[in-house]
Amino acid sequence: MSNINLHDFFKHYDEKNLNHIRAVQWLKNNLSSELLSENSVWVQLYREKNNKVVDDEIPQIGIDLIKEFEGCHLNAYPDPLSGGLPITIGWGSTRKKSGLPFLLSDKITQSEADELLIDEIKQHFLPSLRKIPYWNEMSSGKKGALLSFAYNLGANFYGSNGFNTITNHLKNKKWNLVADALYLYRNPGSSVEKGLARRRLAEGEAWKND
Repeated sequence: MSNINLHDFFKHYDEKNLNHIRAVQWLKNNLSSELLSENSVWVQLYREKNNKVVDDEIPQIGIDLIKEFEGCHLNAYPDPLSGGLPITIGWGSTRKKSGLPFLLSDKITQSEADELLIDEIKQHFLPSLRKIPYWNEMSSGKKGALLSFAYNLGANFYGSNGFNTITNHLKNKKWNLVADALYLYRNPGSSVEKGLARRRLAEGEAWKND
């Protein structure tokens, strides 16, 4: 029976705020072990409510694509490119909900990893994606394809250098050309091309088939 991290249940928990620290400690000292367990009824209800994905807000197909190609790690690990920072965990998260970076010694549960993914999408990806022309007219499949693409290549890809083709197609609503445009961004000739090609094809199918 694993215990929960109480500070994860506070929307604006600040690990440097003495009052916040004392509040969490008080709860730890005064709540029974059953209430502090992952199996507690109130914890399950909280997880269910906060993991519920609203289609108009976060398309489920986008989350499915991210989870299929990103992989999940419950133990923190160094960034593969730098060999150090940023320390990464879960579905590619580098910061806690509080905004603090993860440490190599950090571990999380699967539920916490899923929550971090949803929180990161809401905080760092949706604001940029909503600025793409005709976003509100797109189906969940189209939104999901762009969410997966952005999660892999950057939230601000639209209008950025190196993304001229897909930016042009989205700007001019050339939606019949977007799936092929996605496939261009697979790092041809590199060691990661095969994996990225699979991802781009899956995103293209999501774009076309919904």
